[in-house]
Amino acid sequence: MGSDMMNKELFGVFGGADAFADVCEAESFDRVCSTESLTVGIRDPDLGAPHRSGAYEDDAGCCVVWGEVYTSDGVDRPARWLLERYRESGANALSALNGSYLVAVTDGVEAAVYTDPIRSWECFYTDVAGPRAFGTDAARVCRVGSELSLDPDSLLELAHLSVVLDERTLFEEVSRTPFDGVLRADATEELDRFVYHPREFDYAGELAARMRRALSRRADLRGTKGLLLGAGYDSRTLLAAIPDIECCYTVGTEDSSEIRVARKLARQYGATHRTLGVDGSYFATDIDTVRYTNGIGESIHIHQRGVERIADADVMYHGWAIDSLLKEFFVQKKRVGAFGKSVKLSPLAEEPDAIDFLTDRKLGIMPESPALLAEYVDEPQRHLEERLERELDRCRARCTREHDLPSVFGIKNLPSKSFRTHLADQFTESFVCADSELIDWHLSTPPEYRSTETFLAAIQRLDPHVLRYRPPDRPRTSSILNQIEGFCRRNLPLPFPAFDSPWPDRRSLYREYDLDRTLLPDAPELHSCSVRLKLRIHDVETWLTALAGEGAITPEEVVRPPASRRFVLRGETASH
Repeated sequence: MGSDMMNKELFGVFGGADAFADVCEAESFDRVCSTESLTVGIRDPDLGAPHRSGAYEDDAGCCVVWGEVYTSDGVDRPARWLLERYRESGANALSALNGSYLVAVTDGVEAAVYTDPIRSWECFYTDVAGPRAFGTDAARVCRVGSELSLDPDSLLELAHLSVVLDERTLFEEVSRTPFDGVLRADATEELDRFVYHPREFDYAGELAARMRRALSRRADLRGTKGLLLGAGYDSRTLLAAIPDIECCYTVGTEDSSEIRVARKLARQYGATHRTLGVDGSYFATDIDTVRYTNGIGESIHIHQRGVERIADADVMYHGWAIDSLLKEFFVQKKRVGAFGKSVKLSPLAEEPDAIDFLTDRKLGIMPESPALLAEYVDEPQRHLEERLERELDRCRARCTREHDLPSVFGIKNLPSKSFRTHLADQFTESFVCADSELIDWHLSTPPEYRSTETFLAAIQRLDPHVLRYRPPDRPRTSSILNQIEGFCRRNLPLPFPAFDSPWPDRRSLYREYDLDRTLLPDAPELHSCSVRLKLRIHDVETWLTALAGEGAITPEEVVRPPASRRFVLRGETASH
């Protein structure tokens, strides 16, 4: 793939150096560790830095840690430390790790690759060319084989649900290490680190204390520090708690309320501010952006595309997934009808319905999807819901209450993961929500207390002035009053404009730059579809074209997948 090679990558095989050389060039990595049962290459500009990727090998084994890792013993370069403990206690040694990581390890007897408890990094694998190969870049793993078969069910999910569910990819021969799981030479296994165990405690006070420690752990990264800052609650928490953030970056237009509030927040905490402007290139996604979807999600979530060209920063912080892990994004609340709309209340839904909840704004199901699928499957709406039901059934063993089911589903299948994958490839990045203390808080806190109210109480203990400038679309302390005011501004002839969206207006941008002509010139029958669905179609086309060449798939086949299709991959097998 040439220039498509990511800046940071882990790739390996369950075999020796010769098996690795058969599918990959060792020269493309900063470090290669090899034993008879496991060979792993790693490329990372932060390799060897404290709490970042590292590798160790001796005569009998090796251990590669990829990502961001803190240990209970305070060891700042844990690869050797972990291998020694792995020899003593096996997989139990991983309980001492804290962070966002993959671990590839062999003690001389057995080789395995472990995810962190929330699978914050994907690890793809395939068995098409001898010993099992695995890695963080799906494109490289796909190229281990010269031909692959399209999985039409996965493509249907990606096109119409916004994400490929569970452990699958767009190809039948390529899979993903399970959520909270382990990959072995000939098997996979799910672990039990992410299981709900609710209890009573001081939810806000404990969250504040754990956030303070989690942020403190990540405050000493080397280099100039930047922050992707929105006007909402999440990213300002990092700005308030990490003292030496020098510059903040916000996506939007200079005259938007999002930019105005973000600029005030930056000034409040002594940081400079830069706007990530929005033009037609925001949607002109080529392989340089789409590769970060790994062919399992959509690139629309990479709002910060282009930040690497203007950012004067080595380290980039962000508040991604705070809404999912520390707030209520995937918690089903009670709703009541008002003015033809529904208003969300604080209490939990009395009869939770995970399917209804997930299909109502939580996933990217577009209104036209059932019509597009009508000629492809019987009862298309039911067909999509059955896919969600199967995935929810896989999540049930981790829950004690039905109210937790959407959270497991959402955290396991986050469609916005491409945001973080892109950012981590461009900067030294820190994923605060992967902190083990915060994950334990999430699993210990009943869903009625995993709320915005609890979160706001916690961050005000970190800094009582953190809410001095309120988000522009939430000017009041009451959630219900904010919802009512937002409805009135949108629908009544008031002298006040509707609240600005925190994100660019997709429809107007798409129309302004006539992107149907650029992205879907040969598919006029799809021009009436939702912008988000059209961008998803373009993502799939772009990713498959990078692998298999022009004409690999048509836009019509993306929304109505062919029953079978073999792809001959471009370039030398497994070679970048």
